[in-house]
Order: sequence, then structure tokens, then C-alpha cells
Amino acid sequence: MSARTTPEMPTSAVRLSGDAIARGRPHRRLINRLAVRDIGRHKLRSLLIVMLIALPVAIMSGLGVLLRSDGSVSGSQALNNYGDADMVISPISNWDGHCSQQGPTNTYCDDGAEPDAHQRAQQQTALANLRLPGHKLHPLRTTEASVSWRLATLSATVKAMDLTTMRPYRMEFPRGPMPTGNNIWVTTGAAKDYGWSVGSRVTVNGHRYTITGVVREEWPGNGPTFWVAPRSPLARGGELTYYVNGASLTRQQVEKLNASGVGVADRRAEESASQGDTFERDMFALILAAGVLSAIVVATIAAAAFAIGARQQRRMLALLGITGAARRDLMGVMIHQGLLLGLTGALLGVGLGVGMGNGAVAIIRMVYPDYITYGVDWGYAAVGSVVGLLAALTACWFPARDVARQDALMGVKHAESAARPARRPTLAIVIAAIGLLAGVGGVIYGRRGTTGDVMVRLNIGIIVTIVVLYLAAVSAMPWLVDKVSGRKSSRLPIRFALRDLNRNRGRAVPGVAASMAITVLACAAVTFCDSLAIQDKAEYVPEFGDHIGVLAGEHDDEVRTSDDRVAGEIKRVTAVFGPHVKYLRPEEPVTCGQDGKYCTSSLEVTPKVPNGAMSSTVAIDDGTLYELLTGEKADGRVMKALDDGVVLFSPDATRVSQAIISDHDERHSTGTTVLPAIHAPHHALGYGVPNLISRRTAAKVLGVSPDNVKTQSTTVWLRLPHIPTAKEGDRLQHSLMDVTGSSSEFIWEEGYSDVFGTVMRWSAVVGTLLAVCVGAVVLVLTLSDSRGSRTAIASVGASKATLRRMVAAQALVTTGLGQVLGFLVGFVPVAVMTCVGPRWPMPMPLPWLALIVFAPPVLLALVTMVAVPVPRPRMQRLD
Repeated sequence: MSARTTPEMPTSAVRLSGDAIARGRPHRRLINRLAVRDIGRHKLRSLLIVMLIALPVAIMSGLGVLLRSDGSVSGSQALNNYGDADMVISPISNWDGHCSQQGPTNTYCDDGAEPDAHQRAQQQTALANLRLPGHKLHPLRTTEASVSWRLATLSATVKAMDLTTMRPYRMEFPRGPMPTGNNIWVTTGAAKDYGWSVGSRVTVNGHRYTITGVVREEWPGNGPTFWVAPRSPLARGGELTYYVNGASLTRQQVEKLNASGVGVADRRAEESASQGDTFERDMFALILAAGVLSAIVVATIAAAAFAIGARQQRRMLALLGITGAARRDLMGVMIHQGLLLGLTGALLGVGLGVGMGNGAVAIIRMVYPDYITYGVDWGYAAVGSVVGLLAALTACWFPARDVARQDALMGVKHAESAARPARRPTLAIVIAAIGLLAGVGGVIYGRRGTTGDVMVRLNIGIIVTIVVLYLAAVSAMPWLVDKVSGRKSSRLPIRFALRDLNRNRGRAVPGVAASMAITVLACAAVTFCDSLAIQDKAEYVPEFGDHIGVLAGEHDDEVRTSDDRVAGEIKRVTAVFGPHVKYLRPEEPVTCGQDGKYCTSSLEVTPKVPNGAMSSTVAIDDGTLYELLTGEKADGRVMKALDDGVVLFSPDATRVSQAIISDHDERHSTGTTVLPAIHAPHHALGYGVPNLISRRTAAKVLGVSPDNVKTQSTTVWLRLPHIPTAKEGDRLQHSLMDVTGSSSEFIWEEGYSDVFGTVMRWSAVVGTLLAVCVGAVVLVLTLSDSRGSRTAIASVGASKATLRRMVAAQALVTTGLGQVLGFLVGFVPVAVMTCVGPRWPMPMPLPWLALIVFAPPVLLALVTMVAVPVPRPRMQRLD
């Protein structure tokens, strides 16, 4: 018999380890049973860890759902453009009779022109005779129709296609066959705007139809859109487009189709080209970086719970060590806890993320009826689950390592020994240096690419820098706690609190790190939102001046709004704003075709500045429109500017004395002319306001006499007695809609909307509340672990007031140190990198940052001083 076995110890007995290392399923089962038992004994702590792990998983899963639903990833983009088809064959939009399409995914020419009626007929004939052996063609016909609605006649779009066999793009449609006979489907946007629903009857082209279904499209277009079966009379004569399934066409086939004015957009070519697009990769990297940052923060908070849990288990684990358990077995108990809680949190996070993501989509669909639903993005969910599981294992590994190294005898006695002096944070300094290099690299990397890429890449650099600096702060935490707790104080409560921190750094360090973690997120979010608010406000340009409104009735250059309709609209405006409304319908210079029917405005004015400026339209004025737009009489200076040059209303170049007026008519362009210019008063500027010239100036630019300048009426401009409120605007919109059928007829300047500022303020409030909650949870766990120490202090004569102040000081120091570190790590990188990167002003939301940093520790200290019960001493005081 081997010396390692005895008759009293059969070889089949299960041993954790010792001389004979336990292996196999019974050993794993025992480790797992011990882990499950502790989870069951501390349900609240376990639930806290599960919810913390679920947080980053839910964030990534929910963002995946929203991105898929929004169509922001490459797969959704292809679905937007091609639906279920492999190719789309359609007329080349600017075919001049001989040009070819620009590329395999673009069905338009480089230097083409608008096709005439004969060329359009040639394109449709080629499509009607199209034959592609080996390919399945699904025709889509699109035509225009008129819809009678209340007092208005609307221009609508009718589409005819069998949606049961082919989706032309991302959409949701009713089950069952396509509507035939007197039945019709309508889009959700039109149904919401015009009050239609299933069962409603509409008049299209003079015939009555019943709506039997509602189609949800992402881009339904302007006006109502109806869907019918392919052979419906409504679609007769409509423009033909084919959605094709099959192999890609050869170059010769595409060139043959181009010769007839027909283009081919290939899905495979677009998907291949999108693989080189860095935006989606940058977006995924940004979300992954945010998920990793959230996971690290969560792991830090969970590590505090695990550390305190390990201290509560140290007697049981010490007994296992005395009876022969190896260090890896002691670590295995806690790592099994982390694995079980991590898996539970990951599954819960996927469920919460997918549920909340689809819930957000459902809410968005109520506001935007054309929003498309998506179920779940398994890629983001899988990556989020892995990140959450790694966060759980990381959170439990460090406390498990520490508890496995404990002195077994001290653990059995529940004794506490003073912690060793912390070493200099050399590793933390190295990591911080790496973080600074990452920040510099993020700024350099962020300046590459387009404006959208710059923002995404800069955000990636900011998050990476925060992650690295956060890890450096965590590495330096023991040294910082040692330095803080080693300070001398004449006040007894503070001295007791610092002594407790020093002797129990295994508990104090995770507590400080947990407070720092949530503060990092809150300070970073507030600082970044403030930076966006500064930039957004700096770039804000008003559309119209003060007290100005527009009746935007001119939607078609061929059909002008009648004077009778304008008079009816003015009556509805005065019914809302009173009789003091002033209005004017100015004229604009136009050039017409040979038949004299199709007339367009071709003159544009641009302020003459070195870097260029936004161009805008012109209107002919004799001083009356200037008075309406500015509220001031046109003096001699203004009249001279109208006769000789331009009165500019452009807000992006207020210190110029010249302007460039251009004639962009392709038939007989006169080129550009430089004219003297003056600016309108500042309160009247807006990028939607036309610049003013006289008939004489227009004639000079067009090269005709003033009597031969052709003009046509434009939109109606209003001067209102006061700035409209949102309620007045909505009331007028509904009133005008009865006449016009348009849900956006009345337009006015609503002013700057401080969206990012609102988000910043809410982020500060939510961050403060989360910091209080996290600090409270960590403080509860800390107080439960330190109850024995406080009882011992009470037994040697400490008064209740001293114990209460000690607890308050402990809360103030632990939470306050974490808040200050979180401020440094969360605020400084964002402020510096956003300032240095895109050259924005440095964000300084100091009042809101002060709320995040100072409110939680002060509030927790006050609450603990009042609400935490004082432990009874083990020995009665004699005095």
C-alpha cells in the first residue's frame, strides 16, 4: 500500500488537494457546491453583482438593436437600397442620349443632362422590352396621382409591385395578397398626417378606394404614397424599374443597357465596396470601447462587492486551507462564483438590452411612423456577453488571489492584521504615460478622414485614454489609500476612520475604486456633452429673422399657388395672430424655356469672402420687402444698395462689401457678376431669407432690359406681431392643413435648441444619483464588514457620538477620494483632447462637475451619521 493512503482513507474519497491533488468531476462538483452555497447565503450581494455585470452587456445589446433598426450598418444599407434583390435596373436619371453610368452602383452619368420627353420614352421602351435569361425580374411601376382631401388636392405617389415576392427596400407590409380592385395600401407616415387608417376611404384620381393595409417605409417621400397590385389601373403608364435576382451582369451587358439609357446597380459591388468603408468599423470600435469602459467600471464596482464577500468567507476558506486545500482550490471557489454570476449577468444583460432596445424602437415608432423594427443583433449581443463575462472573472480574480494568500490561522480567528506599506506606484506611472501617448495618438488619428470620421475617431481616442488612465489610477489606489490613511489627525473620529482604512486596505481600495468608477463615467459624459453644446451653439445659424414667418406653398416650379389660396391662408394666419400681421409675396427673376412655360430661378448670391460662404436665392424688391423683413424703413443707403448691388441677409459673412451673383441657367448663362453689397440688420439675418436686388440689377446680371426681366411670385413672407409659440405654430399648421394638405406649410424661426446642454444637465443629475447609489451600496457592505472593529472600539469606551463621526468620516474619506480621482480621470482627458483635437473651446461645466464630485460624499456622510446604528459594546462601561 502506498504511503499516501491508509485504510481509514480509501482511495475513492474526495479530497480538495494536499499530497494527492484532487481531480475530476467530484472535485469540480464540490468547488461548485461551495460557490453556490455562498451565493445563496448572500443573495443581495449576488444580485448586485449580477446587475452590475448585466449593465455593459445590456448597453452593447441595446445599441446593436438600435443601430440595426436605424440602418446604420452595412447589411442594413444594402437592404435599404436593394431589398431582397441582387440588382436594380432603372432609367439613368441624367441620361443625355449617349453617356454611361458612373459606376457599378451608381445609375447616373458624370456629365449628363436632364433627359427630354423623347429620351424618357426611349428609356421606358428599353425597360419594357428587357429580357435577361437566367434572371428573375420583379417590376415596380411608379406614377403620380391626385388625392382629394378636405378642401385640398394633394399630389400623391402610387407604386405597383408584388411585395409578397420581392421587397424593394427595408419595409414592413401587411400579410396577405396585394390589394386589387377598389382596395389600396397607404404608408404609415401618410396615415398619421392625414388621419387615415384601415377601413378609411380615399379619393385617388377621382375614384374611391378603401385602405386595407398600412405599409411602413423608411423613406416614403413627399406627400402620400399608396401601394397597389402590379396590374392596377392606378399604376398604368408609370415609370418602370426592375428588381432582379440572379448573377451579376457582364460589362458588355451593362454597356448595352446604358446605350438605351438604362442603368444597373449591383448589390454585390456595393457590399464589396462597403467592406473598405471605415465608418462602420470605427462605429463598432467606438461602441466596443464604450462597452469595455463600462465593463471596467462595472468590474471595479463588482470587485468591491467580491472583496468584501471574500473577507466574509475568509474563515470558511481558511478552514479549507488548514484541512489541505491548495491555493488554487481556494481561488476556485470564488472564481466559480464569478463565473456563475457572470453567466447569469450576461444572459440577463442580453435580455434587458434587447428588450430595452426594442422598447426604444417602439417608442420611436410612435413619434416617427416610418421607423423599421428589428429584433436582435446577435453580433453585438455576443461581444457584449463576452465583455461582461470577462468583467466578472476579472472582478473576482483579484479578491480570490488575495484571500488565497491569507494567513490561515488569522483567517480562522477572524483576526485583522495591519496591511503592509504600499509600494511606489511605478506600474501606475508607466500606465499613465501610455495613456498620455494614447491621448496624443487619438488626437492625431482623429484629424484624419471626413468630419463624421473625425468625431468618431476622436471619441475612440478619448475613451481609450480614459480606460488607460483609469487602470493607472486603480493600480495606484493602494499607495494613495496608504498615503491618505497614514496622515495624522487630532480628531479622534477621523483618526479611527483613517486607522480602519489603513488596516483594511483590502476593503478600502475596492470601495474607493467603486466610487471613482461611476464618477469617471459621469464626469466624462458631462464634459463631452458640454463640449458638443459649445460647438453646436457656435455653429448655430438662424433660418429667419425675428418675428418672421413663411407660408411655404411653392413646392412645384411648374404650378404656382393661386392668389385665392394665398388669401385663404392669410385669413387663417390672422385668425391665430390677430389683424396686425403684415405679409408680402415678392417676385423673383426667372428664365423660361422656349415654350415660355417652364420657368426657374437661376440667380444665386454669395458673399465675397476668402473661404467662401453659403449661397442663397434673390428676390426683387423696391424697399417694401426690406421693411417687412427688418421692421425698419428702407433709407437712402438701402435704396442705393438695391439699385447698384445687393442687400445681403446671409448670417455667415457680416463684414463684406461685395457679393458674387451667378446665373446658373444651363441654356443661356451669363456667368458671374461682382456687385457692391451691404448687410441687413443683425436681427433680420437668416440663411433661409433671400437676398434683395432691384429689377435694374437683375436686368444687368441677366443681360436684358429692365422691362424684359421675367419674374414669378415666390413664397409668402409674414411679419408677425410676436414670436410664435409652439402651441400657436401647431394650431396654425392644423388650420392651414385643411386648405393646403401640407403638414409643414407654416415655417418660423424657433431659435436655438440647447439639446446637448439639456443632455449634459441630465447626465450630471443622473451621474450624481448613481454615485450616491454606488457609494451607498459599497458603504453598506463596508459597514457590515467593519462592524466587529466598531464594536471593539465601542467596548474600550468610545462614545456614540465618536462612533457616528467615525462612520461619517469613513464615508467621507472613502467616497470623497474616489470622487476626486474620478473627476481627474473623467474630466481632464475629454477637456484637453476636445480642445486640442478639433480646436474647440475647452469645456468647463464646473458647477455640474462640482455637483457630481462633492454632493455624494457629503450626503452619504450626513446620512450615515444619522441613520447608521451604533453597535453595542461587548463590555459595559462603568461610567
